[in-house]
Amino acid sequence: MEKISPQRHFSIPSDEGHGETDLIAFDPSTDFTLQPWIREHLPRPFSQNDVLVGGRRPEPLGSTINFFGQSLLVWGKLERTGVGPTERSVFASFSTVNELAHEAKSHGIQTFGTSSMTGAPSALLLRLSPGAGAGHVRFALSSVPEVQIISGSGLGIQVRQSIRTILAGSIAFPLVGLGMAGLLIMVVYAGIVAERKAELGLLLAMGLSRVGLSLWLSMEAALCAFLGALFGVLLGAIGLSVFVRTFGYLLTSRGITFELPSISSQIFAAWLSLLLGSLVAGLGALIPSWRLAGREVYQLLRGSGE
Repeated sequence: MEKISPQRHFSIPSDEGHGETDLIAFDPSTDFTLQPWIREHLPRPFSQNDVLVGGRRPEPLGSTINFFGQSLLVWGKLERTGVGPTERSVFASFSTVNELAHEAKSHGIQTFGTSSMTGAPSALLLRLSPGAGAGHVRFALSSVPEVQIISGSGLGIQVRQSIRTILAGSIAFPLVGLGMAGLLIMVVYAGIVAERKAELGLLLAMGLSRVGLSLWLSMEAALCAFLGALFGVLLGAIGLSVFVRTFGYLLTSRGITFELPSISSQIFAAWLSLLLGSLVAGLGALIPSWRLAGREVYQLLRGSGE
């Protein structure tokens, strides 16, 4: 076993009189199932009298929830997990729930039964060490009749592995595309500078240095690529906006979470695309320009009858 995290479930009446609320006690020091799903939280560590709330609960971050006259602060909110009980539950540490239990007993309410600190947990969440077989654990626990074993299907692991493969491919293919674009620009500019060799030779004869001529042609290619990439970014932004207002709206209307990367991330990706496109174009044009600028001026002018 790599980690064991206990949880205990309680159904308690809410102070607002809207039925019962699912309150789940957990151990923040060993938890590995709730904290990865935290969407937002206060800028301080989780502490006493703090709670986490499910993604579909209405309480905003920093508000309070009252149970038995005691106020608990909403420290964080979870993402929508798609698991019904988790979406509307309230999660607190065992010590916080123990205080609530004492407060409830002072009001003559026996909702909590035995102490939340010493009573048997409702669930023990097990995380196996890498390489450990889940079958051996299920077999060992099946001999205990009071224990019900619930194990995952491994779908989450398969999804993560697939996403990792897709991510690697999404990085590799643009790099290959940039390399091919650079080679194509190199070939195209080799023909362009060959056609303009008389003009370029005249510039060299007028005193322009080899470095200056090469950089001028490279910047010309980079500027053209920048304008083309800018058009592509604008076209992509329009396509993304249409996608959000059609397919994204359809998913949201059916209760499926649909989120885009933050605006800052999108702007960063757009600028990165513009810079990489311009850089590749400039480097692709630099090599043939440098080679041509290294030739003798009279060789460049001879073909034009100068």
